[in-house]
Amino acid sequence: RRRCERLMAMVVTVKEFERGLQYSKGRLVRVLEAGRYRVWAFRGQEILKVDMRENALQIPGQEVLTSDNAPVRLNLLVRYRVADPVKATHEVVSYLDALHQTTQLRARELVVARTLDEFLAQRAAFGEELTAAIREAAQRFGVEVVMVAIKDAMLTGELKVAYEAKLTADQRGQAAMVEARHEVAVARARANAARIVAETPGYLAQRRLDVMEKAAAQYGNTFVMLPEWIEGLAARFTDK
Repeated sequence: RRRCERLMAMVVTVKEFERGLQYSKGRLVRVLEAGRYRVWAFRGQEILKVDMRENALQIPGQEVLTSDNAPVRLNLLVRYRVADPVKATHEVVSYLDALHQTTQLRARELVVARTLDEFLAQRAAFGEELTAAIREAAQRFGVEVVMVAIKDAMLTGELKVAYEAKLTADQRGQAAMVEARHEVAVARARANAARIVAETPGYLAQRRLDVMEKAAAQYGNTFVMLPEWIEGLAARFTDK
């Protein structure tokens, strides 16, 4: 009989990153830490192992409408770990399916509350808000949500083309505004220069001397300054 019982016994190893749920005749007896345990099948015993490591759940291609009826296709990444193996096993049939559905529902609720421009401008805040919402819901079935990241947020169809055209127009408009500001600055500088020349008769002569001095220092040339009356006389003979 003892030999028969030994044949019906099974050794189960619970690893460091796992927890074991020991059942006897269908009832949970205790939660097992890492170690080796003998299970007696003829007594109705069994051990269910639960992985406690952090893992990732990808949710691709979820299409959601914003408050202004713009379709956005979201690719989400959820990093999670099992915090309570009993709840994760007993509260839902599959905690992965529950986490997947919870993420989809919460993402839909948060996107619907925003316009397209608000969503695109607040992607970081959206990720943080979505993480908080899913984390609270997942506690019910024993899962701890570490973070939720938006891998991609894509516009679909004609809306994508229209939005890209809008971005191009905005960039061109900003470039035109910068160019206009530059032209205004140049015009103001010229107007100030004209005012200074009008108010200071010797300003042009001084500027001419400065330019000639720099040219002579750079190229090693010698410049001869003639009186103004000689310049005027030379101009008359040249005209003739």
